[in-house]
Amino acid sequence: MKVSIPLHSRRELLLGVALAGRAAESRDVDYFADNGFGNPSSTLQHPTGVNHNGATYIAYQGPHEDSYVAAYHHASHKWSGPVLAGVNLMGKSPDPVENKDLDNHGKPAMMVDKKGYIHVVFGAHGGSPILGKNTLGTPGSLRGGKFTHIVSKNPEDITAWVKLENISPFGTYPQFVQMDNGDLYLFYRHGAHRSDWVYQKSVDFGRTFQPPVSILKHKAQQSNPAVHDSWYAWFAKGHGETITASHVYHLCENPGHTNERSNTYFMRMNTRDGSWVNAAGEKLTISVTKEYADRKTLIFDTGTERCSHGTCRVDSNGNPHVNFRYGKGQVRYCRWTGTEWTKPTPIFPDGGASDGDLVVESPTSARMILTSRNGDTAEVGWWKTIDGGTTWSKEPPILAKPGGSYDIGALIENFDQDAVILLSEEIPADYLYRRMILLSNKGPVKRPAVDASYIQDKLKALRDAGVEPETKESRAVSKPNKKRKGA
Repeated sequence: MKVSIPLHSRRELLLGVALAGRAAESRDVDYFADNGFGNPSSTLQHPTGVNHNGATYIAYQGPHEDSYVAAYHHASHKWSGPVLAGVNLMGKSPDPVENKDLDNHGKPAMMVDKKGYIHVVFGAHGGSPILGKNTLGTPGSLRGGKFTHIVSKNPEDITAWVKLENISPFGTYPQFVQMDNGDLYLFYRHGAHRSDWVYQKSVDFGRTFQPPVSILKHKAQQSNPAVHDSWYAWFAKGHGETITASHVYHLCENPGHTNERSNTYFMRMNTRDGSWVNAAGEKLTISVTKEYADRKTLIFDTGTERCSHGTCRVDSNGNPHVNFRYGKGQVRYCRWTGTEWTKPTPIFPDGGASDGDLVVESPTSARMILTSRNGDTAEVGWWKTIDGGTTWSKEPPILAKPGGSYDIGALIENFDQDAVILLSEEIPADYLYRRMILLSNKGPVKRPAVDASYIQDKLKALRDAGVEPETKESRAVSKPNKKRKGA
């Protein structure tokens, strides 16, 4: 039976639908963008966010594995971007829907120089061999990309970018350190797995960089040339004019490459003369080999247990505090007392934390912000020690979501309580796209849904084509733990 609706009722109905749609679009959501892609950020490429002159600038990997930049303006509580800042030569079109088809090593690191220009480095897993000879390591495959440096055309403006050809094309894992005098240091691995870790220094706000300086040496083992000594390293500003380096060892086999890593090490650079010392202040000869590191810079020998890198911060005395993952993935912490390293202690006695970063408040007081699981609930929050790391107490989670999953980056450079750290949220029903979250100490920095939505057309096209997203089970099969490509 056909029902007749009066004209005024139809108008009211249409108005109600329109208002409901507008309300849905204007509601605030926890994320500032939904176009993170693959593994959008990590602690190894850092910083991914910088607080500068009242705004927090953020860089992350978006569709096509390209680099996107957004900005949050603290006084107005408004967002700008994200904008496509740089194209990653390793990206595939259309976007892959399976994790095994992503490289994920071209993620960006960023820094804002003293003049307000925004620098982003991204785009390579070693660099392609067609770019020339890599004298400090091995390039990646033909799809190894190109290590790329871009800078904003204007200060504090994310809308236009310029490419600068002033760094090596061979690289991965970019890490920026800016000193108080404005000197910029770019640390990275100079190529694929079998490559040195190096830095390039700029004294003109990133407009030119000096040639690479090798600090951690890769080399073939004498007993078996098919096995190479290699490294994963993390660099940050230390006390005064120093830069810290914490690193883990990687035994790189070819063929049969695995994700084996072990031990953790520390050394420190004096930027006044470029010299390096260990925690005890003993001068080091650079570049450091595995045998030399075992004698001079070893913090902890993990034996046959796998050890993953963490982060390193210093206290008011300049003494380093280090975290790393060891023993069933437990996040562990140790510190240099001035005379010795303390025994590494787990933050979570029963494991369960995945990654995070560290704030040192005093020689015996520190806090770690970590992702973890509480049953089926994903949590992000602070853990604190006031006794030098012997015991840790859990603070109420800043963010908790049943069935959720979060990846975390390093702390925002110069962070304040309104913008602490960058997260990405996994959404299994949305293929490999991720929601990007800027977390304050009170929770996610919100944004209207209509302004945070960027990929609806992509999702609709995939679903209309009948393409199914990955599940956790299929992802585990496509990227097995013991033979992981491209670590």
